[in-house]
Amino acid sequence: MEKEIKDPDGILKVITALFGKLPATISFQTKELPVKVIALKNKALIINTNLKFNTKERILSVVHNGSKFSAHFLLAGGDGNSIEILTPVKISITQASRQGARVDVTQPQSGMIVNNIINVNDVSKAIGFDDKKVDTILLAYKAKLLKAFPQSSIFFSGRMDNRLRLMHHYEKSIFIIDRREKSTANPNFFPFDEYLRIFDSSKIPEQYISEISVPIKYKGYVHLGYVQVLSEKPLDMEIFNQLQTFAATVSRDIIITGVFQESKDVCEVMDLSMGGISFVHAPSRSFSRSVTMNGTILFDLNLEQGKKVTIRGIIKNIRNQETNYRVGCQFYNLNPSDYELLETFLDSKKESEPDSPEPIGVEGSPSESEADVNQDMIQDSNSSEDSDHTIDSESNTNPIDEDPFSGLPDPS
Repeated sequence: MEKEIKDPDGILKVITALFGKLPATISFQTKELPVKVIALKNKALIINTNLKFNTKERILSVVHNGSKFSAHFLLAGGDGNSIEILTPVKISITQASRQGARVDVTQPQSGMIVNNIINVNDVSKAIGFDDKKVDTILLAYKAKLLKAFPQSSIFFSGRMDNRLRLMHHYEKSIFIIDRREKSTANPNFFPFDEYLRIFDSSKIPEQYISEISVPIKYKGYVHLGYVQVLSEKPLDMEIFNQLQTFAATVSRDIIITGVFQESKDVCEVMDLSMGGISFVHAPSRSFSRSVTMNGTILFDLNLEQGKKVTIRGIIKNIRNQETNYRVGCQFYNLNPSDYELLETFLDSKKESEPDSPEPIGVEGSPSESEADVNQDMIQDSNSSEDSDHTIDSESNTNPIDEDPFSGLPDPS
């Protein structure tokens, strides 16, 4: 049964609760593609997308407790490139269903497995402790970097500083050719005006006009730190490419140390689509440590011989199957390269008969308790106009957890 929320306060309540917390997609042509949500500011949603639309209408969707929340927006501004500012119009709520190809994994020869599972929280915790192997690697790479670039550094910490936090939210490296000349800005990198705000609050001496900061990531997803180079003269793309390779090498060598405790269990894949996956996991020690309801995990998905993608997903369902557990996972903002490889693989494995809509993932239809949660949210949203509670996009109003948008700057 479809519901609609048109009350402005109710709309903002749902957006604040869900769209900064759950994997979001954006409707484009005939597909729903992953989209990066950056912030909620001044009652508008800021997103990062490279898609080119012919109209100002945007539809973003999330799935929560068996229901699909489709928020209708209008384009209100942006930087003319990948950053868009959207104002909400209404939210439609329907039963979630999966549309698209699934791989038949009931055949033994499918050979798809999941391994190297780790909880995202454990990645950050791992680098928060002193580790001699990691320290040795960082010291060696800092020496190499300083030899090539006298004004350089490597930031590596279990807690993000402001620079890394913003690179994480924008999903872009910093490449400022000359901060005195906005005309030199490249739209493919960190927003120029946002960088000026960072610079003003930093302790960087005025003589440095150019900066390149490239994130150090765990398997392309979790930001561990960054490589930074400052210069009194404009830096160029060749140097950026060198630093990008350098950061990837630092990440690779740190992962090799084994500081990140990835699960060694090998899990058979039961179900796979562009939206998610289910796999069988033995009740091992690593399972109880890594696999928790609504937790975010990273893992390697071996599609077939020679084809592997690294996946980030949110655990939506854990079912006890006597000797094992079946885990249902919803994909969360996959890297473009992994997303394209997975899409190509699924397209080549499409079943002969067309897919029909069904309850999403391995969760099945929402339970009565889940349905009550959704119904309560709808009623609260529709009645918010009569309550004393006012929705403020700057305040902490998230009924699920802390406000996912709090503390973020307004990129407009």
